[in-house]
Amino acid sequence: MTREQLTRMENDVARALIRALEMAHPHLEGHSERVASYAVAIGCELGLSKATLRGLRIAAALHDIGMLGLPNELLVASPLTPDQWAQIQQHPRLSVQLVSRIHRFREIALWIECHHERWDGSGYPYGWQGEQIPLPARVLAVAEAFDGMRTETPYRPALSEQDAVAHIQQGAGALFDPRVVAAFLKVQPILQPVGRE
Repeated sequence: MTREQLTRMENDVARALIRALEMAHPHLEGHSERVASYAVAIGCELGLSKATLRGLRIAAALHDIGMLGLPNELLVASPLTPDQWAQIQQHPRLSVQLVSRIHRFREIALWIECHHERWDGSGYPYGWQGEQIPLPARVLAVAEAFDGMRTETPYRPALSEQDAVAHIQQGAGALFDPRVVAAFLKVQPILQPVGRE
């Protein structure tokens, strides 16, 4: 199998998994594709290698695939009980369980698992901080947070683009890697949000 055929197969598998996620949880429609688009733009600005960008695109697309292991009622509950929040915090690990079964995706599993880690150590699942968190996961954190803030959920209304950017800026050095935030701020004005009015 050629590299091009492998890449096409990876893309097809990722698209099928994303479609399954969106069918199970319609409120997530378009989220994976937008996060992938934002993450790759940030990664390009950071000068990541082509191979890392390919992995980042797939990791970003599949970062929430573990939501398939959660009941839909849980994802539309508001407000969440502490037990419900603890269940939601398991989705990165559930994502890894699914993704790591695909041999070619094993290398990106840690990036997916760590996309809710925070620069100051306040994230999950490990409470890692700073450079302990793989750079692609730090990129995913910013891309995912930006799209999450721009998307209406059962928990809260969507923020304006300006307010979401301000929240990302305020999180630099605390929630997010300042270098990743700087790259985001450079590319954000030209980002083309996929599937967003």
